[in-house]
This record gives sequence, structure tokens and C-alpha cells, in this order.
Amino acid sequence: MRKLTVLCTFAVLFSITYWSNGAPVTDCDILAAAPADSHRQTSGISLDQIDVNRAVPACEAAVRRYPNDAHFRFQLSRAYYEAKNFQAAVDQLRKAAEQGHALAQYNLGVMYEYGKGVSEDYGEALIWYRKAAEQGDEMAKNKLDRLTSIDPDTTTKSFGRAPKQYFQS
Repeated sequence: MRKLTVLCTFAVLFSITYWSNGAPVTDCDILAAAPADSHRQTSGISLDQIDVNRAVPACEAAVRRYPNDAHFRFQLSRAYYEAKNFQAAVDQLRKAAEQGHALAQYNLGVMYEYGKGVSEDYGEALIWYRKAAEQGDEMAKNKLDRLTSIDPDTTTKSFGRAPKQYFQS
């Protein structure tokens, strides 16, 4: 029985460490995790429920402690966004997106599409939506379908380049 208990404890600890990339659940996870984030370690909360006075410092501390963990950067971006610090949100989204975090890639696309914290740039939005869609992100796939179904003449005027230029393998 003792061996079974030890084995089960090891299995649980190993799975938590493996799943979380070595980082334990932090206050950042509790205060800023997105319900849609497959990397979250808690149930997550909606963006409008984030307490920025608590989440920003908690997530900044988590990023300092685990600088290579994309999910903490993504959660920090959510806290910054809710605090209306869009430039800082974009900076963290970019870092998480470059690490391959699909939801960060999608949200970075949104920031470019709507000009939040960056200049509006539909071409850049399409690039990030495509990266997220290639990882299976359904919201990104829907955005791509919507943005690429626009009339090519209108699309070229709006995006600066026709979308098909971004979708060549």
C-alpha cells in the first residue's frame, strides 16, 4: 500500500510539473488566467473580472521568476489590457506569441486588427491569426475566414496587400 501511495504521489507531482512547465500555480494564475487558455492551471476568470491592482504585480512577479513561461506572459498581457496599458499588453503578447502560445498569437492579431497598443495593421493581424489557426485555434480560423472573404479590391485597400500574399506555403 505504501508503494502505491508513493507511486501515485510521484505521478501527480510529475504530471503537474510536466503540464505547467515546472512552474507551480501562482497568484498570477488565480488572478489572470483566461478560461479559454489551454495552458491555464486554474479555471480562469473573465477579462472584466481581473483585479488589476492585484493581478499586475502578481503576474509581473511570476514573469520575473519564470521568464520562459509563455502562459505567465499571456496572463500578464491580460492584466495590462484590463489596466488599459495596451502597449505593455502588446509587448507581453508578442513575447508569448513568439514562444508559440496560440491564444497570445490570436490576441496579438486582435491588437493589430483594432490598433490597440500598435498601429492598425491588417497584414500583421493576418500573420498572427494564421499562426494561431495553424495550431488549431478556432477563433483565429474564424477571423481568417472573415478577413479573407472580403472582396479582393476592398481587401487590398484595407490591408495594404491582398490576403493571399500571406497564405502562401
